[in-house]
Amino acid sequence: MAFYFPDYAQNTIYSAMYAQLSAVERGMVLREFIGVTYRRRFQFFHRHHFHQPYRAFKNNLHQAAQRQDKNFQLSQRVWRKKKQLPAYLELIFRHYALGFVVQLLAKQHLDGLKDEEGCYPKAPLMLAALEWFVAHESEIAVLIEEQVQQVMAQGCRSLYLYCLRAFLVARELADVAALQHAAHKSIASRVGGEVPLGAELEFSNLGHRATFEHSFARHQQDQPYCNFIYFHQFFIEDISWRLGGYLDHHVRLRHYLPVPWIGGFFEYNLVRIDYPRRFSLPLTRDSGFLARYIQLVVQFNHRVAPHSLHLNVECLPSAVPGEQGAPQLTDYMCLLLLGGDLVLDASGAWHEQRLAQNELIKMLRQRNHLSLFDHQRHEVTEFAFLRLSAQRDYSHWHCLILALAGLNRVTNFNKYCLEALDDLLQWAHCPHAVSPEAIDSFITKVRCGVELDAALDQEVKQQQLLRLRCWLESQNAKLP
Repeated sequence: MAFYFPDYAQNTIYSAMYAQLSAVERGMVLREFIGVTYRRRFQFFHRHHFHQPYRAFKNNLHQAAQRQDKNFQLSQRVWRKKKQLPAYLELIFRHYALGFVVQLLAKQHLDGLKDEEGCYPKAPLMLAALEWFVAHESEIAVLIEEQVQQVMAQGCRSLYLYCLRAFLVARELADVAALQHAAHKSIASRVGGEVPLGAELEFSNLGHRATFEHSFARHQQDQPYCNFIYFHQFFIEDISWRLGGYLDHHVRLRHYLPVPWIGGFFEYNLVRIDYPRRFSLPLTRDSGFLARYIQLVVQFNHRVAPHSLHLNVECLPSAVPGEQGAPQLTDYMCLLLLGGDLVLDASGAWHEQRLAQNELIKMLRQRNHLSLFDHQRHEVTEFAFLRLSAQRDYSHWHCLILALAGLNRVTNFNKYCLEALDDLLQWAHCPHAVSPEAIDSFITKVRCGVELDAALDQEVKQQQLLRLRCWLESQNAKLP
């Protein structure tokens, strides 16, 4: 088994911390520290003598750790950012601790945490880890604050040593009974389903002003994160890899590459299988699972305001080929009533903020995602108009996900993907109620699509369709 401990930390309190770890625990620390590099380690060793004995798997891990430890040292420049330093360090410790909870859960071999075929294998473990983390938020917050204060007092700038400290925090709190309880709670959210689903969650305390074209001279308005202009200097992308974390700065020519000192949205892409983004996998086929996942991720990243949600729904064939119809303008209005952002201004007028603030280029997009498992391209509808909100609970997300999956099943968005954006924009600035007939038509389409899902219990279908009607009529009744 490969181990790693840096020479510069010998004969310090960290060597004493490391000495108390078992061989298995030392392996866990190494694995979590290497993180996403563990999954792309071939990038380190593909050039020279890859198959030589000294290039064995365990040696590769040790060399990757050495190289990453050398790189993952906070610079003196960023260390001097005393207003921002505690908040960024807290982010580092929280993500490392979450990763260790995933590893500790994996060692329990709980039957209910089996992965779904064709979906992200670690998703069940991640949901259980999030359940545990949110349930123990107060205790974790206290211990992590202590760790942050101690490393700041020491002047410690090594992420490897932060990782070691985070493991000790997770080990102290995560007893077997609590982990099992979290796992059982995560299993209880499942309802079944056959439509592959995924999600991307954007967070920003500046809201729509976080984008490059709107954020100039506004970074200081977001304290303590400064619109995440220090995101890459604190290596947050590598540390948040389990949730697919990255900075979406909206600089299109360098969409997935770091641009130093330019901020943006802190985004979790569920799930990025590789950071060059060649492959993708759905998170789950279970709408209840995804609803709970979204709710818990928002609670986990609680110091950054939720902003928007992109929901990915794979296009499955309709029961009768050729029966997928074109979406109507009122269908898009119903979608905005459910998943948009209706706001009442000071004058008493309603606005749909996502369109009215020019946050959207399109309400939805058609994608072709290359699967890591079958190496086939899968057609996916990305619903990009959804407002991410901490006020929405599990039942809201579940109902909304089922509605989008059902509508996608019976609507040919691929052929009719150009929504009437001008008409929708006018409606967003001065929204009016849609007709009862339009609501009936929308719900009928959703019902037809949901009924095609043979893996979903009939009682669940009826409950959610009833909830959908009540929710939609309630939202519609607010408008003139």
